Amino acid sequence: MRSADSVCVIGAGRIGLPISVSLAQKGMSVRVLDIDENRCSMINNAESPFFEEGMQKALEIAVKGGFLEANSDPSFISECDVVISAIGTGISEDGEPDVKSVNNLAKMICNHLQSEALFILKTTLPIGSTKKIANVLAERSGLVLEESLFVAFSPERIVEGKAMEELRSLPKIVGGVGSKSTERASEFMSKFGGRVIKVANSETAEMCKLIDNAYRMTRFGFSSDVALVASQHGIDAYEAIRASNLDYKRNDVPLPSVGVSGYCLTKDPHYLEASGGGIWGKRGFGSTWINARKAADYQLDHAIETLEGQLNGLVGKVLVVAGLTYKEDVDDTRQSHGVYISERLSELGAEVRSWEPNIPKGRILDLENFHDESCLDGSDGVIFTVPHKEFVDWSESPLGIETMRERVIFDGWGIIDHGKLPDGTTLIGTGRGV
Repeated sequence: MRSADSVCVIGAGRIGLPISVSLAQKGMSVRVLDIDENRCSMINNAESPFFEEGMQKALEIAVKGGFLEANSDPSFISECDVVISAIGTGISEDGEPDVKSVNNLAKMICNHLQSEALFILKTTLPIGSTKKIANVLAERSGLVLEESLFVAFSPERIVEGKAMEELRSLPKIVGGVGSKSTERASEFMSKFGGRVIKVANSETAEMCKLIDNAYRMTRFGFSSDVALVASQHGIDAYEAIRASNLDYKRNDVPLPSVGVSGYCLTKDPHYLEASGGGIWGKRGFGSTWINARKAADYQLDHAIETLEGQLNGLVGKVLVVAGLTYKEDVDDTRQSHGVYISERLSELGAEVRSWEPNIPKGRILDLENFHDESCLDGSDGVIFTVPHKEFVDWSESPLGIETMRERVIFDGWGIIDHGKLPDGTTLIGTGRGV
């Protein structure tokens, strides 16, 4: 059996590149395969295409040491003992899983797999997909599953901003299409660090990934609805939830927010929903997590309606969207609720500016982007969509409000204290009593 000294990681994104750099740190020879030639060029010049804490320096060492190379040519898969899929999947407009990218990947790599190769899927998939992909690989490559081809699923659980640290510390769940695949993949995944948890099969491992984010989404959706009820009764939802949690171990209710977005929290609940097949139709209602997803999504339109009512319409109003990334202190705008809010406000006739300190100044999404409160000058309102450190710091000494025309602030995260705002400022927001 070949040793796992050479690895090909397919996809140089926010999962694939940290994985690649982490393996290179372990002294392995890593080939990164990505269709974006510009991204490959950046990596080969030891330039990270995005920010991830601790990764830039490690990338420089890996590239200069000859441990990591990026390319868009799939032929070098044949030189690798282990192949890892870290490409993204998506959802269709009607919420159905879109796994065309992985199906196409399987067809692309089958002719390049070496005998006794180990193929690990990190890509989020509906339950049962790994086994289907394994069968395609075996049929097209001529290799025999559990003899000359080993396939497993190991869900990626890291979060942006902490990827390098969490790759070393988080437990690794592994499930193969057979016992030999599970053992091979478990041995390999142990190289990252952290506990390895073997599960019965690849279907169980796939479900573990979906459980992670569907459960988180369920909790966030609960808080979204609490915020709606609180607003109807003039109650501060943040105060109510904090009081309910305080010194009461049975409660761990998250605080509400104007939006719950991002690549995984947007997609994974739909994947687990789809994996239920006809269960939901039979019982007459959908899953808790898909309804929680809808509850969180409703907050976006509710926030826009609240702003529209406070400003007596949005046509011709100048509005600042503070936060275009999907979460605080990152530079990733994929599936971002801040982007949705910006686009929707523009559609409703407002002039929209962006206040996003994690993205370079200039224009983004056809918006003028600012890094400080100068964006408030001449505006009618501002909506805070994420609690960036810069916004939390600003809330302690809120400058620039006196330059606004109509001083309307929508606080989507409960970070602003009304007592610190100048007279004449209207503070509204998610879960704030009206």
